[in-house]
Amino acid sequence: MEKPFSIWSIGFIAFGSLALVMNWISLDIIEPIVLIGFILLLFGVIFSFIAFSKNEKGAMKVISVVSFFVILLFLVWFEPFLLVYILTWLKNIF
Repeated sequence: MEKPFSIWSIGFIAFGSLALVMNWISLDIIEPIVLIGFILLLFGVIFSFIAFSKNEKGAMKVISVVSFFVILLFLVWFEPFLLVYILTWLKNIF
């Protein structure tokens, strides 16, 4: 049986936040881990929007979107320049 997109969304949000917490615990900024964390968070939001478009039942699709914005709020609140650092790093790579 195929898993609904809301389940995939919660999984991507959980693994993305785990990657960001791993980076926060370490002393230095580890760019690949932060990049993977952001990509997983974005995949979680994309799957949540797909779940909204397919009118899946349940509140998990709402929980994943809300948790994405809460995670970004905490990231900007506790590490305000990390987002700017990562965006600058990505601009220099691409």
